[in-house]
Amino acid sequence: MYIITIPTKYNALDSSIEKLQMVEIYNVYYESPIVVTTYDYGYDFYENTEETVLLKICLECNEAECDHYIKLIKETLDISEPLSAEIADEDSWQVSFETVDLNNGWIICPPDYEDDNKNKIVFESQGAFGTGLHETTQDCLRFILEQDFSNRSVLDIGAGSGILSIAAAIKNAEEVIALDIRDVNEEVNYNASLNNLNNITTMVGNVLDTDFCLHKKFDDILINIGGEEALSMLQFINSALKPGGSQLVSGLVQWSYESVCRQIEEFGYSIIKKSISNEWVTVLMRKNTP
Repeated sequence: MYIITIPTKYNALDSSIEKLQMVEIYNVYYESPIVVTTYDYGYDFYENTEETVLLKICLECNEAECDHYIKLIKETLDISEPLSAEIADEDSWQVSFETVDLNNGWIICPPDYEDDNKNKIVFESQGAFGTGLHETTQDCLRFILEQDFSNRSVLDIGAGSGILSIAAAIKNAEEVIALDIRDVNEEVNYNASLNNLNNITTMVGNVLDTDFCLHKKFDDILINIGGEEALSMLQFINSALKPGGSQLVSGLVQWSYESVCRQIEEFGYSIIKKSISNEWVTVLMRKNTP
């Protein structure tokens, strides 16, 4: 396998990729030039369209064929300067999931992890959001794993990979609904099977849609998306959560979490506990009984 790297203006990438596709070169990738900014409820980002990025072309070919492709690429993209190809180890393209120690007696680990003396969430990322590496996910997992969800129903909003749903199911939840605006059924079910779980149901839907309804109430709701998103969903969450039930809210940031919590408290909630990891805040809140 060979890799050819071409510096390219970001705003010219689409045109370059289209030209390559016309000569049947499809395996390309690049890293978007992301600029991170902050706002009241957390972080935002935009793409710097004026920046130069590295367009990488992956060629599965031998040395003689590689020389042919270099010539073809130069002609197709009208490149006058020399191009060279780097030999790439095919195994280096496989991204392995590293074991995550939650420092509470639990680890998140790949299926081939062999230490049977650990409490494990077996997990293999397939691409959906939520790998267990981010502070907010880890804090949520620590909150979940210290509880017993026996005889309780759980709704995981913005489930992504389903790792929070899996943790609740491991902790004896009677029923878990993993809800996402995308179809994450295959990944959630796969990771559930790695943990021998059969009490998770995936659903596709957006709670902000006026016609969205689940026709039932839950004992616990998990939402690890962000403060602004949590507030926008508060009407739905309040209608879907039983009195005395809890909501675990994460993705909050230190500079605004107090404001977010005050607005949630106005709906009749009390803070049970919170944790802070770097600038990220996770809060467990209980819905007051009438």
